[in-house]
Amino acid sequence: MHRVKYILLLFTSMSFSQLDDIADIAQDLVFLADQYVSPAADASVYQFSGGWYTSANKKDLWDLEFSLQGNLLFIPNRDKNFLINEADLINIGIKGDATSGNTPSALGGTNTIELEGSLNDETFEFDSPQGVDETYIKHAQIQATLGLWYGTSFIARYSPKIQINKTYYQILGFGLQHNISQWFSEEPKLNIASLITYSFYTIGDNFTPVSLPLGQLDSVIVDGRSLTLGIIASKQFDRLIVSSAIGLSSSNFDYEVGGEGALVINTLNQALSTLNESSTNFKVDLGLDYRLGDFSINSMLTFGNYANLLFGLNYNL
Repeated sequence: MHRVKYILLLFTSMSFSQLDDIADIAQDLVFLADQYVSPAADASVYQFSGGWYTSANKKDLWDLEFSLQGNLLFIPNRDKNFLINEADLINIGIKGDATSGNTPSALGGTNTIELEGSLNDETFEFDSPQGVDETYIKHAQIQATLGLWYGTSFIARYSPKIQINKTYYQILGFGLQHNISQWFSEEPKLNIASLITYSFYTIGDNFTPVSLPLGQLDSVIVDGRSLTLGIIASKQFDRLIVSSAIGLSSSNFDYEVGGEGALVINTLNQALSTLNESSTNFKVDLGLDYRLGDFSINSMLTFGNYANLLFGLNYNL
């Protein structure tokens, strides 16, 4: 809380009682913002860590595979809401007699609850923010894989800023895949490969404005960075390739809120920058790739704490 007070002193001149109230409100809002956005940050790891390959097969030098991919991230009911408990808060509470209640996370619906706080002995009220109110989240990206030396392939994927309903996504990622089976057999019946990827991505969620005494909040942004290590196995049956993989992702997240009112926005974002959110996630991939001449159609299910289904159309040069 002392850090929040220091930030406030940089932006305004207020009485110490007002500073105490605003610092307490800011600390509560940072806590609630973390609870609100954390499920979306964790889910994004599964959305952006799948679909990096169509098989573990070795590519010839300068072979190029170009892919257009679409994702469906399924939202489990368990992460659509989180519990607000007044015992965890300093200034803000639930309006009425209730001391706890469920409210939507960024992945949740529209059943918000009324909250209230106190600033300079005056009560203010606001509704908790709504979620995306979807069963699944859609996203698309392009990807290219280039065969290099010694059975290694370089992978790059990109998605411009695409907004679907109230949510937008943007991603830039790179990876290296190396065929291990080539070192044991020239024509392996089962191909094994290693995979390392690194992704930068941004997720933005616009919600119904939350009015506060010194401004309003209407969006939250998550900037993520994920490093994923994996082992792939694939086997070819004529035109059909069946693949599976296991992977471990290490991710770091930065949160930022948007809205109106320089004091409240700057104060919250300065406080949010100290959270240093990170996660480690285990995932499994199950994939199919069907070859049609130079083209192929693939699908991949990536699952762990969340499940993401990917569909791809690929062209091999």
